Amino acid sequence: MGLLNLVGFRYVWMSILMLTVSVQVLAGGAKTDSLRAELASVMSDTAKIKVMFKLGNQFIDGPSDSLLHYYTLALRIIDDNLRGFPEDTNPENSLTFKTFKSLKMRALIEFGIEYFFRSEYDGALGYYFRAAEIALELGDEVNLSECYGEIGIVYKNQGKFDLALEYQEKALEVAITTNDEDWIAICNTNIGNIYKEKGYLTIAQDYYLKALKTFEKLNQDRRVAACCTSIGDMYFEQKDFEKALEYFQNAFDLSCKTGDRVRESNILLAIGNIHAERGDHTLAREYYNKSVALYDTLGYQHNLDDCYKSIGISFLKEGEPDKALAYFNQALGLSGQEQDNINIAEILGGISQAYLLKNNQARALEYAQRSLETASLTGAPRMKMYAYKNLYEVWGRRGDPAKALEYFRLYSGMKDSLFIAGQFRAITEMEIKYQTEKKEQDIALLTEHNKVQELMIGSRTRFIVAIAIVFLLSLLIGYALLVNTRLKARHRASELENRLLRSQMNPHFIFNSLIAIQSYIYKKNPVSAGDYLSKFADLVRMTLENSRVEFVPLEKELNMLNIYLQLQMLRFGDTFSFDIEKDENIEADIIKIPPMLTQPFIENAVEHGFRLKEGLGNIKVRCHKKAGDIEFIIEDNGVGREFAAQHKKAKHNQSMATMITRERLEVMGKKFKRKFTLEVIDLKGADGNAKGTRVVITMPFVESI
Repeated sequence: MGLLNLVGFRYVWMSILMLTVSVQVLAGGAKTDSLRAELASVMSDTAKIKVMFKLGNQFIDGPSDSLLHYYTLALRIIDDNLRGFPEDTNPENSLTFKTFKSLKMRALIEFGIEYFFRSEYDGALGYYFRAAEIALELGDEVNLSECYGEIGIVYKNQGKFDLALEYQEKALEVAITTNDEDWIAICNTNIGNIYKEKGYLTIAQDYYLKALKTFEKLNQDRRVAACCTSIGDMYFEQKDFEKALEYFQNAFDLSCKTGDRVRESNILLAIGNIHAERGDHTLAREYYNKSVALYDTLGYQHNLDDCYKSIGISFLKEGEPDKALAYFNQALGLSGQEQDNINIAEILGGISQAYLLKNNQARALEYAQRSLETASLTGAPRMKMYAYKNLYEVWGRRGDPAKALEYFRLYSGMKDSLFIAGQFRAITEMEIKYQTEKKEQDIALLTEHNKVQELMIGSRTRFIVAIAIVFLLSLLIGYALLVNTRLKARHRASELENRLLRSQMNPHFIFNSLIAIQSYIYKKNPVSAGDYLSKFADLVRMTLENSRVEFVPLEKELNMLNIYLQLQMLRFGDTFSFDIEKDENIEADIIKIPPMLTQPFIENAVEHGFRLKEGLGNIKVRCHKKAGDIEFIIEDNGVGREFAAQHKKAKHNQSMATMITRERLEVMGKKFKRKFTLEVIDLKGADGNAKGTRVVITMPFVESI
């Protein structure tokens, strides 16, 4: 499709939109006339202000001078009334004063939203911070949370993600105190958006799904559309275009239903990006031009630079540099107004590529260098990588191999760094989730511990009163009560300590299993990944069930170990085998043992015993009934502890597993007055070289306790 045809298409589309908007304007005109008549008839200033708010809110869906006009008139009336309160009369105690302050706060928030739509972020922040001060002054938690949320959105759009997250979490914290389900869900959506931009897609999805569930329950179609758009963006980042289209289409239908024209424009742009990724640039440009036409109609410029940039990239991909340059220059002007350095760096890189395609090497070098300078200001490594790539290509075309090699090395180094960062992002993401869950668990344990302390304090108080009475009757009875109370307290503390140790092990066990599953899922083998996830779901279910009890059936424990080892075999590509055996006289469905005592040593064998081993590894797990006890023997043919001890990380992990298990055995031994033993034996061959490790755990089973 030629440029003239595209421009013609755009104006046809704009004509259709203008016709639609004209119909809406005619419908809205009657309402405006009605409100103006109401404004002329009301007498009180507060009533006039509220009517002006209604008039301004008719233009709330995009940048509008009319909205600013009505809110400016309202703000003048508000300020005139506030100046009428003498400072020496403590006006803050006046209900009328508070009413005008509250109205001013609302006006400032709307000014902030309007300036945000205009991409004037500094102005928007100024209004939001002023509104937040009034909200704090009035103790208005609802509007304070809204101000924090809006501030977070501005910071996100400026690429200041840490500041954005700080204010969104403040907004969520205040929202929770108000118990406003709708606003809590909005905060969850905004936090999800930030984590998505930071690359933590799983965490983002958790926040989106929580918000989506609430919005659907409350029939909030506009906000359901916002969630669906965000989830679609996430699937786009993961290259799952079918799933992304499904969510975008759902969001688009809801946006049309609710009249959210700005979101319609954003979704058209997003769908265009999908077609561009699939290589259909003609179809992509159709969606981009629809989006541009709608943005032009609304006067909304925030994403207009993205549209022009995307159109430019599509022409560049098709080898038409002149058309690409025309759109890149339009995009550059808009991004410059917004001070969006990330977009500016990308557009400058596109212009450099266009000039390179035109064989204008001097201009290509100029824009490539400007792209690198701008990318360096953003601190975004991916933009710097693209700039290095541009420069090495330009210097290569200019016939300077030394310069080309210099930038190629910088490009390769940055690419390797980003690859490593991508590999560890999922682990970091799981660590964030783990820390969040652990924090919640610690709070629960602390709450329980405080309850125990309160019980002990209450018991001690009652006990002192009892001694005062009982002492007159019998010192012996008082002494017996004292001993009995202390024994109960000690038993309760021991039980709490045992639960704490188990709670420390359970996240550790789950976290290591998650690390095992992540690498295989990323290979995108659907059959194996499905099998992997099914086994993992069983493993997580059993682990969570076991974390609530002190003893589990032996059969269940052996089944869990079997699934765990199968998962590890999938992860390591069948580099080891395993056998799990038990004596025939053991009734595995009746006998119960403490859960997850053997798992840390099996994990050590796989992670450290086999990782550096040449040849096939093997783990044998044997279970015997011995003199009223159960004996577990875990034996592997790995590299042995001495060799593993040379690797600091391995040594630390193994010592932690041994220490935690010994502590558990010690606590259980004290509680049940039975002997639990742990023995770790280094296996060596006739030549004295290590040939593996044997771990022997002896424990009573539940019927013999």
